[in-house]
Amino acid sequence: MGLLKKLIGGFVLLFILGMIGVFGLQYYYNTAYTKVPVEVKTEVVSGDVFYLSHILEPGKYYINASSEGTVEKITILDENGNVLTESEGGNLIYGTTQRFQVRVDYKAPLNVESYKVSVGIYRLEKK
Repeated sequence: MGLLKKLIGGFVLLFILGMIGVFGLQYYYNTAYTKVPVEVKTEVVSGDVFYLSHILEPGKYYINASSEGTVEKITILDENGNVLTESEGGNLIYGTTQRFQVRVDYKAPLNVESYKVSVGIYRLEKK
């Protein structure tokens, strides 16, 4: 029983440290970097839609997507359309040394004919 308590306690401790790390990195990027707008768009759409950015240059980026419906995922694609990474939710900090594209998938809310979606892609530059 003592070993089980230690394992559970260790798991909880690692989980808490991981959460602190995630929020700590987000705080660091929000305070140590300036967000320079690359693409910021808002549109009224109907049905399930997606947004595909133009090809972006290497660097660090903050991607923020929002919707009156649901932001299903943010996908980072290479120049050939291959998936590099995916993130569920509406925010992502991404850094790379190769050119890439951003795809954001939106899901329409129920019983609504049209709704608003927005996306903001910001290049992070050291202050």
